[in-house]
Amino acid sequence: MRGRRTRTMLVKGSAALLAVAMMTPAASAQSVEEQLAELRARVTDLEPDATKGFRITPNTRMKIYGYVKADFISDLDFDLGTTIFDIVNVAPGTPEETSFRAQAIQSRIGFWTYTDTGLGELQTRLEGDFFGGGPSGGTFRLRHAYGELGGLLIGKTWTNFMPIESYPDSLDFQGPAGIPFVRPEQVRYTHDFGNGFGGSVSLERDAASSGASDNPAITAAGTYTFGDSFVKLAGLYRTVDSGGQELDGWGVNLSGNTSLWEGGTLQASLTTGEGIGSYMVFGGPDAIGNQTIETSGVTLGLKQNFNDKFAGGLVFGYRDIDQGPALTDTSNITTVHATLYYKPVEKLQLGLEYIYAEKEQFDGQTVDASRVQASAQFNF
Repeated sequence: MRGRRTRTMLVKGSAALLAVAMMTPAASAQSVEEQLAELRARVTDLEPDATKGFRITPNTRMKIYGYVKADFISDLDFDLGTTIFDIVNVAPGTPEETSFRAQAIQSRIGFWTYTDTGLGELQTRLEGDFFGGGPSGGTFRLRHAYGELGGLLIGKTWTNFMPIESYPDSLDFQGPAGIPFVRPEQVRYTHDFGNGFGGSVSLERDAASSGASDNPAITAAGTYTFGDSFVKLAGLYRTVDSGGQELDGWGVNLSGNTSLWEGGTLQASLTTGEGIGSYMVFGGPDAIGNQTIETSGVTLGLKQNFNDKFAGGLVFGYRDIDQGPALTDTSNITTVHATLYYKPVEKLQLGLEYIYAEKEQFDGQTVDASRVQASAQFNF
């Protein structure tokens, strides 16, 4: 009896609520629709955006990105460490021996934020990996830390002199010789002129400085995008401290990329200058005595996507240092990276790479080394 009375009361109550709803004016019905629309908007804000992540405040979204990467490396001639860079430290006559290493120190994590302001969208970026802490890595280090608003960027990121848009891929974290590679603190302004043209200027911490420097470096770059092609011309001016003297250093980089045919992409970079050794990927001297050292480099990368799962890449790099007076303890570097990529699913890339590096000393002696690297990279 008690359960029957309860059911009867629920039915009568529901009927009363339905009657009240049917008698509610149209204005109230509109208010309900507005509330539903607001609720849907709130739910949408909680869902991830494909490009700008999650909303964390009423005006800000945040995106978390990065990857876990494991490398398995077999050196066929010398133990070159975590990257091919150590070819510069192998002396002629060093006994050859094979070695194997496994590492996951290239793994990285980063954060983007996007905030709506009265002056436009404010973006910030914070990123790091585990390549810090000496030759074997394993210590977290800062890669990028900057904010950008209305074309003005302030913080730590790639130098404006570096052709990051045309930097070829490789499993080896060092990458090819012959290309600028620095991430200094800086103030940069970028402007889009329209019709494919853009330009940027920056004031940067000098690459040879670990934090304090008498003078900053100055860069300027112009870009042009047309169809599937991109071209960038960048210039650098700096002062080099050599034996208490301040010498003028300068550099020019011309780079670009283009689609050659379906699935095929060519990337190229040409660099030359004086007193720019510390800006190059394999390093090098800036000056000896009262004379800056001339350095040049070329990098060519060809990548072919065979289908949505397989791709291949071939990258050549060469760095040339002018011997100059009293410069006998350095060398020219040649690198080749041949890579096969496989993506079984969207967020996973597997790769196998053969790497060749040669060091040519000014006394005519050469050292060359080969390594094979297999990698698995899980993106998020």
